Amino acid sequence: MNDPETSFRTALHERVADQHPDYARISAGAISAGSRIRRRRRITGAVGAAAAVGAFTAGGLGLSQFLTTTAVDQAPLGAAGAPSASASTAPLASGQSLDLGDGVTGQVVTNDEAKTMDITIQTGSARPGAGTGFTIVLSGPAVAVEQKWSNGTLLEDYPGVTIATEGARVGLVDEVPVEQPPGWTCEWYLIDDGASCTSEDGGVAGLVIRPAEDYPDWSKSADKAGPGSGSYITPLHGDIFISVQSGEGTTDAELEALASSLRWTD
Repeated sequence: MNDPETSFRTALHERVADQHPDYARISAGAISAGSRIRRRRRITGAVGAAAAVGAFTAGGLGLSQFLTTTAVDQAPLGAAGAPSASASTAPLASGQSLDLGDGVTGQVVTNDEAKTMDITIQTGSARPGAGTGFTIVLSGPAVAVEQKWSNGTLLEDYPGVTIATEGARVGLVDEVPVEQPPGWTCEWYLIDDGASCTSEDGGVAGLVIRPAEDYPDWSKSADKAGPGSGSYITPLHGDIFISVQSGEGTTDAELEALASSLRWTD
């Protein structure tokens, strides 16, 4: 069964990469595809579980959890091949090595095997299909790998698959950086740089810690923050700032009030 906390982490991480956050997916019970499966942390969960209302897309994942189409080659272990239109019709098998192009390879493991590995779950498909029950662990040049899981077509080429990258992502902070105002309760997942917050009246909002280098873009883009965008941001604080993003039952005014009421802990 899916762990609700793990489910949120998946959705939240996916939206971190999105240009246009939508935390309505989080309140809808998004999948745990953004959770970190690390042996030393003993974080286990349902790898490859589906997001509610089919809201999982990558890069435009969209996180908020939760995520057009070229075919991906499916080759035996150790083999390399060119993209094939038949990739989406054949099931995967543990031990395969996929040549995904641009120097990126994908190691195919079962979801149970993935739970024992030091990997980062990045996204997953909600649809049953050729990838159901499997995780593809990407490796290769960092930029190319990120492009494959965030804007690639693996989720469509292998419906049901979970996409992961090697190693665990390090969070931007080691401690909760802000205090929420009265009337709000927040659960933090620092390895995912974010929190799920619920108001006394049941409204939902998400907090995402972002690096200072992203602040100019967020502060100047009406699509990213401000009235009508679905999110607001805090002022820059050292090398981070926080975006406050909407969820089910939260009005624009409540979202703005939450963002302006957060208080830095240092």
